Amino acid sequence: MNIPQSKIMKVVNNKSSIMDLPAEIVADILSRNPIKITVHCRCVCKTWRAMLLEAYFIDLHLSRSPIGLIIHHSNPPHETDNLKLGVLDDKTDHHDIHYDPLMRFDLGLGFECNVLLLSGTVNGLICLWNYHNFVGYITNPVTREYILLPDHKYDRTPFTIATHGFGYVEASNEYKVVSLYLEINMDMTVVDKSECKIYTLGTGMWRSLGHLPFSVISVRSGIYVCGNLHWLANDQNDACNEIVCTFDLEKELFHLIASAPLFYGMDDNDKDYRILGKLGGCLCIIDNTADSELSIWVMKDYGIKESWTKEIVIKDKPGWLQYEIVQPLISLKSGSILMVCYGHFLFTYCPESGAFQIIECGPKDAYDAMVYVPSFIRLKSFMLEKVLVF
Repeated sequence: MNIPQSKIMKVVNNKSSIMDLPAEIVADILSRNPIKITVHCRCVCKTWRAMLLEAYFIDLHLSRSPIGLIIHHSNPPHETDNLKLGVLDDKTDHHDIHYDPLMRFDLGLGFECNVLLLSGTVNGLICLWNYHNFVGYITNPVTREYILLPDHKYDRTPFTIATHGFGYVEASNEYKVVSLYLEINMDMTVVDKSECKIYTLGTGMWRSLGHLPFSVISVRSGIYVCGNLHWLANDQNDACNEIVCTFDLEKELFHLIASAPLFYGMDDNDKDYRILGKLGGCLCIIDNTADSELSIWVMKDYGIKESWTKEIVIKDKPGWLQYEIVQPLISLKSGSILMVCYGHFLFTYCPESGAFQIIECGPKDAYDAMVYVPSFIRLKSFMLEKVLVF
């Protein structure tokens, strides 16, 4: 059923006419609305509110939910963090990001930690972590629900580093959080102690998968692609050999695959500017270690090391890209690529013209951004979880 948006809005604005329609048609109409309007529809009547809580509507809406952005602002001391939903207006001849003040979510209204970092988002659910005290959350800002993950019972030291990932197993309809812990010494080399822990939403408990077969010296979050989580890592038998660690969320097994070629002359201090990402549904590596250029390598055929292709090369990169962590977010219909320069701003780059455009989206002190698909998935649907509201 293909209903023009103008007719949908006319029907929605005429409550009396829509009330006379069959329930499945009402669900079809409401599932096509912009997320803000659908949220407000919960307040129209008890019938609509109940409908928006039904699994049928939640799945229908998610199947049609447009891709947007979730932007996390980490504010100065004594101010709380916030999440902001960005609606992406992506056309072949122009693009823009729209923000609605009503779709801004103040994390200080319930979260215990002021300094949080995005660790992944799947189907409208967002994983947030406080990297200072290892406190984790799962939240859905649309339903304004959140879960405080239970204590992982890891015996950490001042030299413990942790990285986290969040993903979904479609076959079993399970959402999983994976945490990797490593002990380092003063010169930032990994010692023997390491551990992987996994948490399945609805179980109420962490499970240990034992020692890690690789070394990750980074707090960058795992990248969710093709049902697996991925981290850049070092071979434990050869610290100079960079590899991609793949974690199969369904089988809960690690696999190691070859990384993209390294920039000649790169040293250990440059590795912070070489990170994993996702572009066009493919795993990619963003290499910003060279002085004069930024490269994006894309794994065209998943899991095949020979398929690494240098897809994008930004030569003579501007000074504001020097020594910055950069990650692509989405390829736009115009051919440009929307990227985030961590802690500073969003920007687009057009490979054809070489043009940059910095996108203003609020304070430039410290923020992160991820591709986000809004949903009405309720955290209360997960058993054994204490769900709070902010």
